[in-house]
Amino acid sequence: MGPKLNYKVINCHFVSSGQRSSNIVNEGRGIVRDAYMLCYVTKGRGRINVDGCEFEVGEGQSFLTFPMSCVSIEPDKDDPWDYRWIEFRGLEAAMLVRQTAFSKSRPVAGKIDIADFERFFQFEDMASDTVYAQYRAGGKLMVLLSYYLEFFPGGRSENTSYAVAARNYIEKNYNNPNFKVATVANYVKIDRTYLYRIFKEEFGMSVIDYINNCRVSKAEILLLNKNLSIKDAAYSVGFNDQMYFSRVFKKLRGITPSEYQKQTD
Repeated sequence: MGPKLNYKVINCHFVSSGQRSSNIVNEGRGIVRDAYMLCYVTKGRGRINVDGCEFEVGEGQSFLTFPMSCVSIEPDKDDPWDYRWIEFRGLEAAMLVRQTAFSKSRPVAGKIDIADFERFFQFEDMASDTVYAQYRAGGKLMVLLSYYLEFFPGGRSENTSYAVAARNYIEKNYNNPNFKVATVANYVKIDRTYLYRIFKEEFGMSVIDYINNCRVSKAEILLLNKNLSIKDAAYSVGFNDQMYFSRVFKKLRGITPSEYQKQTD
């Protein structure tokens, strides 16, 4: 058994997956989840109700429900559906979803012309919470979502382009200790206040929060090496101050870096 990873914020985090059975208990009930749920209908028809709005879904189509939405799903009486589903969360997953045509008001996607597309929903062999299993599942989830990005891309506004350029720049430079929000604003050549607004609209957090999330995510990986000190991990991801790093880490993960290292023993 390999080490376990507290893998909650950055990247695509696989939560669970499966396929519908005739005795599923949650169908027809209003359920609020704290994760995304993506379903692919392999047979039949059904309907979903999202926050009071109803949508019909048929064979070959997919539907996505968003975290904290009240969702009920039920099969068609004459042609009940079968479907495969996967639950996931994570910042990278959310950003991929935002670049597709999926939205709370448009949760259904049409057919994807890929042979045996159902196979991309088969995650049952990756249900472990070990580091390696989570990375494999996260990679497979990225592949799955990439098809929705290809076949059902969302509209790209100028604001989105600025925000994406800023995000990409952050991901390449976050480990620079002199890297700041002003650095990002100067790179994309827009006002810092304007960047704050469009970045938060696009990714659900401020630029500095994204920088810190990138740094802490990388630090989590480094801290799996028990021979690396917390101070060295902090410096490696762009923090000049170990105490500030520990405060940020605890704010984002709920535990200190030293507690995190103990958890991964």
